[in-house]
Amino acid sequence: MQPMPTPAKKKAPPKTAGRPAGGAALTKQRIAEAALAQIDELGLGAFSMRELAARLEVYPATVHWHVSTREALLAEVAATVMAQVAPPSGKLAWQAWIAELFRRCRAAVRQHPNVAQLLGAQLVSNGSLPIELVEGVLAALTEAGFEGEPLLEAYNCVIAAMLGFLTMEFSPLPADNTQAWAEELRERVHTIRPLDHPVLTRNLPLLANKAFILRWDNGSTVPLDSSFERHVQMTIDGLEAFARRVRPG
Repeated sequence: MQPMPTPAKKKAPPKTAGRPAGGAALTKQRIAEAALAQIDELGLGAFSMRELAARLEVYPATVHWHVSTREALLAEVAATVMAQVAPPSGKLAWQAWIAELFRRCRAAVRQHPNVAQLLGAQLVSNGSLPIELVEGVLAALTEAGFEGEPLLEAYNCVIAAMLGFLTMEFSPLPADNTQAWAEELRERVHTIRPLDHPVLTRNLPLLANKAFILRWDNGSTVPLDSSFERHVQMTIDGLEAFARRVRPG
């Protein structure tokens, strides 16, 4: 009986200089979308330009030809997530426009929670400059009556309020041994001494795992819907009060 022939090993598809498998042309936008998919799957900490190139079946130098550095690529990822966040202009009163902006931004982050920390860093450093968002916020605040220095202060308040809540709500959990970490934190929260912290202990049933600092899940599994909506309303109420205070006459 003749021995069965050894099956030939399947060869990996060859890497290309500028066209990933499937024949589609490689573009900066396509690279950003692939990077976003990798971050969605593995987390921001595990993101690797070399791994991204392997997924696209191109050489790392090809990725660097389109986006020169890792930071530049992460800026493109942030811009991709924020691309549709700004509501259309001219269709809503300024209060409703700000509220819709916050909700659309939160929806984008809920879809890509691993990008939450990246958004704050990239927007602060102007790595990804969403011009339509900046123009929309300024237009809404101008409609509210802000100008000059108060316009600057109100603008900074809106951006900080929008991103600050989301980066905390969707802050990443520890990558290693997440369950043990959550159980340890839960135990620590529930063993707070009433004599040392009476107000916290009295309100702990309300706060546990639903308040910042006192939780062991993030917004992906325990979303803070009610607190977010109250945050939006309090931000708008504060802007209205500030506008009345600085309005000329």
